[in-house]
Amino acid sequence: MLAWLHARPREFDETEALEGAMNAFWARGYESTSTEELCAATGLGRSSIYNTFSSKHELFRRVLDHYSHRGIRLRETLLDNAPDGLGAIRLLLASTIDDELENGRRGCLMVNAIAEFGTTDPEVAAQVNADTKHTCRR
Repeated sequence: MLAWLHARPREFDETEALEGAMNAFWARGYESTSTEELCAATGLGRSSIYNTFSSKHELFRRVLDHYSHRGIRLRETLLDNAPDGLGAIRLLLASTIDDELENGRRGCLMVNAIAEFGTTDPEVAAQVNADTKHTCRR
């Protein structure tokens, strides 16, 4: 096969791109975040964003997955290191307060997503519901 027909390997860290997009959506919401802002936040060009994630909506859905898994890992680490139940509650609350104070009181991305989309987007609603079920299970 001709060399020019082979797809070029990705030259960026997808997790870093998702982190950047997550912070952009988290700060401004889905509708208010432009493609240009996503390019600046991820360090990717428009074509790289669409070639990798296919659409702004799909990027947002991937961001919600990333946010959910990130939160699960954080909570599990905090709970695993807590001396007891009360210690776990203290660690979770302290972590939440610290995050809010350090990041401009942006709230929970899942709550923000459901507030913006409501039930008009069944895919987003399903992701929020799955995250809520997992969070409440532990």
